Amino acid sequence: MDDIRFDKLYKYDELMAALDSLAAARPDLMTLERIGQSHEGRDIRLATVTNTATGPHDEKPAIWVDANIHSTEITGSTAALHLLHRLVTQHGVDERITRAVDTRTFYVVPRVNPDGVELALATPPTYLRSSVRRWPRVDEPDGLVEGDIDGDGRILNMRVVDPNGAWKPAAEDARLMVPRDPDEDGAGPYFRLLTEGTINHYDGVLVPNAREPRSLDLNRNFPVNWRTEGEQQGAGPFPSSEPEVHTIMLAVSARPNICAYFAHHTFSAVILRPYDDRADDQFPTEDLRVYKEIAKHAETITGYKTLSVFHDFRYDPKDVISGAADMWAYEHVGLFGWTTEFWSPVPKAGITDFHYINWFADHPIADDLALLRWNDDVLGGRGFVDWHPFEHPQLGPVEIGGWDWFRVWGNAPAELMEAEVAPHSDWQIFTALVTPRVRIRLADTRRLGDSTWLVRVVVENDGWLPTNVTEKAKEKKLVDGVVARLDLPDGAGLVSGTERVDLGQLPGRNRVRSMLEDFGFANDPTADRAKAEWTVEAPEGTELEIVVRHARAGVVRTTVTLT
Repeated sequence: MDDIRFDKLYKYDELMAALDSLAAARPDLMTLERIGQSHEGRDIRLATVTNTATGPHDEKPAIWVDANIHSTEITGSTAALHLLHRLVTQHGVDERITRAVDTRTFYVVPRVNPDGVELALATPPTYLRSSVRRWPRVDEPDGLVEGDIDGDGRILNMRVVDPNGAWKPAAEDARLMVPRDPDEDGAGPYFRLLTEGTINHYDGVLVPNAREPRSLDLNRNFPVNWRTEGEQQGAGPFPSSEPEVHTIMLAVSARPNICAYFAHHTFSAVILRPYDDRADDQFPTEDLRVYKEIAKHAETITGYKTLSVFHDFRYDPKDVISGAADMWAYEHVGLFGWTTEFWSPVPKAGITDFHYINWFADHPIADDLALLRWNDDVLGGRGFVDWHPFEHPQLGPVEIGGWDWFRVWGNAPAELMEAEVAPHSDWQIFTALVTPRVRIRLADTRRLGDSTWLVRVVVENDGWLPTNVTEKAKEKKLVDGVVARLDLPDGAGLVSGTERVDLGQLPGRNRVRSMLEDFGFANDPTADRAKAEWTVEAPEGTELEIVVRHARAGVVRTTVTLT
């Protein structure tokens, strides 16, 4: 466990060994299980963290964290490992972490898509969007196929001298390639920019981009408003067709105590929330309020902005995203779903005026120069590879160089990674602590006759969120209310009432906002509290067990003695 680091991108075997090390160090806190297998047969493993001395994992409110559904977004796995390490090593040391592990459960899948990551970290690397399964094409397409042709372990850009090329070196810094002016027709030199790679069936003239035969996007394969390939690229042949997605859906559905869902991605240094495909006015009012309130804490803790995907993070203003995990978690399961897009060099370079999507296509050259200075000063220049000559087997003389996109944009650089992911562990611990939790406020008995007794239990939700978690869960009837059950031993019987009493949903403290609410009449009735009563006939001294249960807010038990 001492050799677990957060300044690297873990290969599958290394990550599995790190998980084994954590579980072996604290078996009372962390267990591991296989919940499914990837397309190529690698285990998808779930870590469960809770203090087993204070109760089983499935009787406590929980949060879910998964990472690396996209092949190259490996920083997310490091973030998930960081959370597990912090929970295991700081239990008994840090008060908040101890309280969280004692009273809540953390379900963490550090790597949803192990096959894609292995390709990204191979030598030479292959960068896919997500799954390695060939779909919708099985043949090798014609055109430029990206790859590491000079054997340096990186896939960069190639620039080729071409009098009709659209690019030229920037006057301010010759490393930077900029578009020719619209009316420019000078001596050049001008260049054509291509992805590093080779050309299938090259005819000596045309260099089209080859269509990737492995273009599945697992984060478009969830069944929420799923759309076909013609409507959304990469969505797969049918909803949850892919084993990785099916595994996640089954595992979450089998754990009804989950209250929040976190999906770890890169990059943009933002935290995203639903809706993906519709405006905020489609939310239940209370759910939107809670999303925004939690978002304030997320921004304070992590320094990341929180954005609506529909309003702030669409790749095309005329299109929407559907079939994503966070949307499925909210719409189909009734959880608060979040997607963290870790890391971005843009703010690190001091650029503050930028849009998270539009900036890439439209920004001033001053921003590019600022990024190059940041690369030189902070990364020692290794993030941008100087252009150097190479004899391409098909194109002849080219130069290879440009941004090392995978290591500097798609993932946090090694020495900056721990500082980037650590605050998000704090945010997930915060979110766990605001989940609902039932507790027994009091349980007592009162004699009504020689062998007749009134038994009473008062239950309350001492969490910030309501027991149902979201209004969406109530709307879609995804979660039942609190139940109090009286277990009667032999020789005892009910005079009135039923052993099982439905107490409904109990609100949390999130209902309290301002003393000026309701026009200045602050009012906090005991809606978070409920009572169950039974009339029992039994001998004096009989012990009765009362069990209070809610799928999301946990299970508590107490024993009363008839005296």
